[in-house]
Amino acid sequence: MYIRKTCAHGLAIALALSLAFSTLGASADEAKKKLIERRHFEGESISAEKKTADAHYRLGVENLREESTNDFAVEQLGKAIELDETNAEYHYQLAEAYLAKFEYANLLQKPFIAPKVKTQLELAVRCDPSSTLYREALIQYYVFAPGILGGSYEKAHEQADEIAQRDPYLGVLAHAGILSEEGEGERSLALYKKAMRAQPKSWEAYHRLGLHYLNAQETDEAITMFRKCVDLAPEQADSYNCLGQAYQQKGMYAEAISAFQKALERDPSLAHLVFRIAQLCELKGMKNPALENYQRYLSMIPRGHAADDAREKIRLLMK
Repeated sequence: MYIRKTCAHGLAIALALSLAFSTLGASADEAKKKLIERRHFEGESISAEKKTADAHYRLGVENLREESTNDFAVEQLGKAIELDETNAEYHYQLAEAYLAKFEYANLLQKPFIAPKVKTQLELAVRCDPSSTLYREALIQYYVFAPGILGGSYEKAHEQADEIAQRDPYLGVLAHAGILSEEGEGERSLALYKKAMRAQPKSWEAYHRLGLHYLNAQETDEAITMFRKCVDLAPEQADSYNCLGQAYQQKGMYAEAISAFQKALERDPSLAHLVFRIAQLCELKGMKNPALENYQRYLSMIPRGHAADDAREKIRLLMK
């Protein structure tokens, strides 16, 4: 859960927040695989038999990733919460919907959206204090948001302490990740190694240390960690996704394409990887595969900035 692909400050909170939460909502993977039903996007009313909290929740989760349907997702998740404000998962997914909205917003809008992410994550933790998943997500916010928007390393460590009471292994990893962001590299690395010694067959420590190395531009070390993740958790799409990122950073584009394809095999809903594969194919001069993947991306995500870019790429490639 402690995923970070980049770090930034101030106006670049857009990157720090949106990328930090790349696995937010993993518990709803199956729902995310469905795209919006056009009749809902076009404004048709939800049938009477579906006017329940869970129905609104499902519609919200199904549509929060696409820019053109994000407002609809926020609306539906808000309605779910109106009907059941004690459901932690509803708050958790609304946080993700606001996060997606944050990505698409302009610089003037972002400072008003970010606190809504924080509020919903805090409510998720309040509704289900036993969940380490929600606490991990809240740590992400505290670590990456600037202080003016509620960021706090102290609060992040408090949440890590709470996680440690429930799962000592994940607690160590949470503290390691926070220390890494505080610039305490040696202390962070010591905790990662402690976790690996405690549970050498668990993938989480390798995954998080791999991300640490990736962000530090220590790409060879990152590749080593992510290969270990693939060995330990070959069924997880994110293991291959992160390995692909490391290969791409290294300039090993063929290997990156292969890793991203394996991630897609395990989770076909990862449309952004289709776009990335298309870009890498184009970079390697593989015109037909690039064209096919841009077209595939459009079939999955027909609206939004990336979709517009894909159409332009298709137009140029077909000349």
